[in-house]
Amino acid sequence: MISFMLAFPLFLLLAGDSSGAADVKAWRAHQEQKMRGDKSPFAVERVEILDHDHSTLGSGANATVKLPGEGIPPVAGEVVIRGKDAVLIPSSPLLTVNGKQEKEHVLIGTDWVALGSYRLQIRHPDGKIALRIANLKGKAMMSYSGLKYFDYNEHYRVPAQFTPLSGKHELTVDSSQGGPQQLPYVGKLTFKLDGQSYTLDAFIDDDEPDVLFIIFRDASSGKETYGVGRYVYVARTPNGETILDFNKAFNPLCAYGPMFFCPIPPKQNHLPVAILAGEKPYSHH
Repeated sequence: MISFMLAFPLFLLLAGDSSGAADVKAWRAHQEQKMRGDKSPFAVERVEILDHDHSTLGSGANATVKLPGEGIPPVAGEVVIRGKDAVLIPSSPLLTVNGKQEKEHVLIGTDWVALGSYRLQIRHPDGKIALRIANLKGKAMMSYSGLKYFDYNEHYRVPAQFTPLSGKHELTVDSSQGGPQQLPYVGKLTFKLDGQSYTLDAFIDDDEPDVLFIIFRDASSGKETYGVGRYVYVARTPNGETILDFNKAFNPLCAYGPMFFCPIPPKQNHLPVAILAGEKPYSHH
């Protein structure tokens, strides 16, 4: 599964017992740092299906995947399809994987391929093999204006109780690109807001397996907040007692561009109240 948020240090979740406002301030600062970094979703320009067994990468007119730019070789390497694997074979030292030079490398979803200002990741849309191509000098990245949030509100930082399921389960949800998506389903998260009790299904994001992944809509969705819904990570504890802090609610990556897909909150995770906390919709310029 694709991680639905850029990875962030676990201590920013486990800091829930410290000052709520300070905790959220640190979390938001880290989010902003990531959004301006070399793994920013705002750098993503396109997803290119690899239709050939051998797809060359470079700035040349004959390159299969064209990556124009100063200092980029006409052909810097190629991606070779071997069965279900996509194997990167660099021919230039400028083409690296996870910051290292490799003779060849079987690409997985968490790998980052770098070439000049470009960052590439392997993806599998509809069972096909593709490269998601980001450009740190692209238009969207250069015009990024920062994320917007509601002011911190202690009212939306509430105690919660997680009740786990036994065994392994998956739940089918819709995705923003259409079609079903399977999420690891691990239990229920119950909390109170304004004296009313609510329960949300809790999932796991494969790239953050030690925390709960909560996807939700609320009465503000499509109005004051992003229409698809928002997500929030919640720390797991041995006894299930935890903190649900909606001040850390964030937009899914599909809020930032059409190249991303994201799971849509199921009906049981639709809250009838407005959660005026966390991230606001992003304004594209």
